[in-house]
Amino acid sequence: MDLTMNEASLLIEELKKYYKVGTLQELSDKLGVAQNTISGWKQRNSINAIKRRIYELDLDIKTDNTHIPAIDDEIEEIYSLIIDKAVYDAKERLLSKYENDLATKLSTYFEKDLLKKAIRDLAKDKDRYTPQNMKDAFLERLKGFEPGIIKDKQLQHLSTTIEKYFPKIEVYALVHYPEIVFDHVGYFGKSNYKN
Repeated sequence: MDLTMNEASLLIEELKKYYKVGTLQELSDKLGVAQNTISGWKQRNSINAIKRRIYELDLDIKTDNTHIPAIDDEIEEIYSLIIDKAVYDAKERLLSKYENDLATKLSTYFEKDLLKKAIRDLAKDKDRYTPQNMKDAFLERLKGFEPGIIKDKQLQHLSTTIEKYFPKIEVYALVHYPEIVFDHVGYFGKSNYKN
């Protein structure tokens, strides 16, 4: 083992072993981040960024290297608080955009349905995405939808709403925790994501 490697480089090597890959490109595909992100982690010795990604992917990384501590409680707690706030903010933003009053609820029915469809589509492989790239993936998914009975205007409005009003972390929360975000009482009774 190269003793001149920083902690981030050592942990990246552990991740390569974990995934049984040899290159940074292969590792970036597994982690769902860009190759230059991993290179940046190494250069800046961004151990906490790597730990966060390990935590997001719920990986069980075992290492004999004493220089690399396990995911510590403080990072888990901070990450959990950030996600909890994003879930709450996304829920509040949805209520204000789509259920502000009865007229809004009626006029945005198809748009909200399209939003749920996009969330379901992305949820199938949600672990590939991080809070940094989930919003881009979400907007790409919307571009791929055929409007069908939904008017182009509603599809465009939804894209604009997500682009302008929803920060990346909230889009991440929408896709990862829809059952919490959509769990509220609206004008037509309890809104249920699964319906």
